[in-house]
Amino acid sequence: MADAEAATVADEVEAAEDAAELAELEAQLYGGDEGGSEDLGSGAGGQEGGDVAAAGPPMTKSQMKKKARLERMLAKRQENRQREKAAKAAKKAEAKERKAAELATMTDEQKKAMREEKQAKLNAHKEAEKALKERLKASLESGPKVVIDLDWEDKMTENDIRHLVQQLSFSYSANKQVEKPVHMMLTSFKGAVANTANKMISGLENWSVTRTPQHYSELLGGSEEARGQLVYLTADSSTELEELDPAKTYIIGGIVDHNRYKGLCEGSARAAGIATARLPISKHVQLASRAVLTVNHVFQILVEWYARRDWATVLDSVLPMRKRAEYSHQAKDEQQRKDKAGDKGAGRGAHNTDKGGAADGEQPAVKAEVEAEAGVAGTGNAAGGSSGAEAAAGAEGAAAERVEAGEGGKREEDARGTKRKAEGQPAVIDG
Repeated sequence: MADAEAATVADEVEAAEDAAELAELEAQLYGGDEGGSEDLGSGAGGQEGGDVAAAGPPMTKSQMKKKARLERMLAKRQENRQREKAAKAAKKAEAKERKAAELATMTDEQKKAMREEKQAKLNAHKEAEKALKERLKASLESGPKVVIDLDWEDKMTENDIRHLVQQLSFSYSANKQVEKPVHMMLTSFKGAVANTANKMISGLENWSVTRTPQHYSELLGGSEEARGQLVYLTADSSTELEELDPAKTYIIGGIVDHNRYKGLCEGSARAAGIATARLPISKHVQLASRAVLTVNHVFQILVEWYARRDWATVLDSVLPMRKRAEYSHQAKDEQQRKDKAGDKGAGRGAHNTDKGGAADGEQPAVKAEVEAEAGVAGTGNAAGGSSGAEAAAGAEGAAAERVEAGEGGKREEDARGTKRKAEGQPAVIDG
């Protein structure tokens, strides 16, 4: 049941995120309150073909290309949506037909037994839901407090906020799966974070959590004694936790920052007179990089520790493999093996081109053109784009040489081949 609930939450969040991305694309194309692009002139009011906007200057060539790219992305997204809906409808209809055929072959006694079994499962599910609600309600009164500080809206992009909201959903799902949930508190729940959460999470108003626009220091740190019970968790702290104290309130920084703001949470906590601490991750698990985790992973670690009280077991079960050093080394070795295999393949491609055949070395040029058309960006692709451009030039040169050789005869081609061998150069330089 827990797995099904987690899957349902993930599906809802994914659907909401897709809808938000679709709306953002439409806003960039046709204008809107948010997500508009100044590069696109006045949007949908342009003439057919997007050459001139109705109430603006003519669009530049780059603006027209961007608009065309966004239109293709939007059309593709809508096409995929329709295809997914049709597939779900077909699957549902098929299941209905299969069920009808199965019922047609059953006796009255078998149908009765099936109805009773179905009712028993339904009753068991209702009882489990009732027990869960009681546990969550009790956690609001007596459970250990875990705060997610959402007062970082100005440090995040719209996409970061959507990812943060998704992590809040995963955190709540993790709290529902343990026998003794914690008291989950969302402070500074306001502005864009609250608006995005209300759009993306259906049934948010039914969550058994404390949601408040107040800052955690106002809500829980009114006196010096009260502030002494607060602990802000941050990887930058010099204090390492040995165990969790149920009497204390642990605070998680609710921010998705991709490591842009190192020391941000620690500095904020110290300025407010709040103690800081870090989880004892390095004692039990060797991470591949700096020990900065997502909000839901930190929350789940706390929840699981209260249930198991064993750091090694909890960290091993919660931390994803991609964060582990041993996994990183394995992935690096695997990538090196792939790179070596790719180098050998490139050599074979150059050899094939020299013989006038279709070369493997020409493929990066085609890929580079496709990626340039699709607007692929990123540091990894930047280097690959340069290599692809050189490969494209090499491929075009090889094609020109083959045409010229066909017109000039075999003697000229042999002369060029002899010259290359003398200079120690391959027929095509693979970038």
